Amino acid sequence: MTGGFDVNVEELRTFAGKLDGHRGTAAEIAGLVAKADVSDKSWGVVGLFVKGQYTQMLDDLNDVFQALQDGLQSGSDKFNGTAQDYDEQEQAVKELLNGLQVELDNQ
Repeated sequence: MTGGFDVNVEELRTFAGKLDGHRGTAAEIAGLVAKADVSDKSWGVVGLFVKGQYTQMLDDLNDVFQALQDGLQSGSDKFNGTAQDYDEQEQAVKELLNGLQVELDNQ
């Protein structure tokens, strides 16, 4: 059959694993961002004027990394699900074709 369609299921799973690895990296960075917030005493009198802005920026950055982690998890789940669907479909077609061959052989 020329011009057929072929999906490398293992490649889908490998890519899902890479997304999962990136999610872990994003989580590590988010942990470092959480450590970057220091107490008001660390800012001194002058620094207190910008502390609120700094805290808001850290919160925004934390939100970005949480969204990144959620997106990478979703992508990983979808690629794994797609690989599973292709595996199941291929297995169903194999069983169907094997069944047809058995019926032909018996006649």
